[in-house]
Amino acid sequence: MTSHIHLAINKANRRPIRTLGVIFVAAFLCVLPALLARPASSQTPAEWDRFTTQKSLGDPNAPIKMEVFDDYECPACDQFYENTLKLMIDSYVAEGKVYLIHRDFPLPIHLYSRRAARWVNAAARIGKFEAVERALFDNQMAWSEYGTENPKGIMEPFVKGALTPAEFERVQRLMKGCEVNTQQEIKGCALDGDIQHDMALGQLIPVNETPTSIVTYRGVRYPPIVGAMSWPLLREFFDQLMSQR
Repeated sequence: MTSHIHLAINKANRRPIRTLGVIFVAAFLCVLPALLARPASSQTPAEWDRFTTQKSLGDPNAPIKMEVFDDYECPACDQFYENTLKLMIDSYVAEGKVYLIHRDFPLPIHLYSRRAARWVNAAARIGKFEAVERALFDNQMAWSEYGTENPKGIMEPFVKGALTPAEFERVQRLMKGCEVNTQQEIKGCALDGDIQHDMALGQLIPVNETPTSIVTYRGVRYPPIVGAMSWPLLREFFDQLMSQR
């Protein structure tokens, strides 16, 4: 969610915009045949395969690879995660149909998105990416600038609640020097390298809004899908892809 219109509406209402989702679904239904008929590329940029991500779920050999560029403080990203990605993870990812990769794309318009990305990247380094990502999205309204609770930007309790005491201690050590409120890279925060890598990949697309999803089916990459769509609609797209020979 990056457009000025989206931002203004969400700052007023403090929650995702449902009507925009309906509009997007209608628009996507119109372009679905074109997406299926017009893959973006038969090759994936070499940079995408050179990096072994720890922020992924599912079987790397699944026929569909889906890379989601998102921002943990973006309300539309939260809507996409809660209403679509969770359902996909429990079904098509678990069944070996989709390999899901998270890509960090914290936006400068969000005060705490880079801090959240650092927590998730720290957790990813100890194999706890999914637990901490879920905790931050599930509690976005409690720690984000759009929430009603104060003080804002405090996400450590949610990270701690998603981990064992030993795991949280390891994550805390990785976060040393990184727990500051800034969108800029800071000297001494090794976690920013992982974030900047994802952002560099996003700039190749280019990513202009979050969430933006890149779907690759059997090595063929399709045009970017921008915005939060419903799981039934995304599932229909996947089923049509997998019906191709």
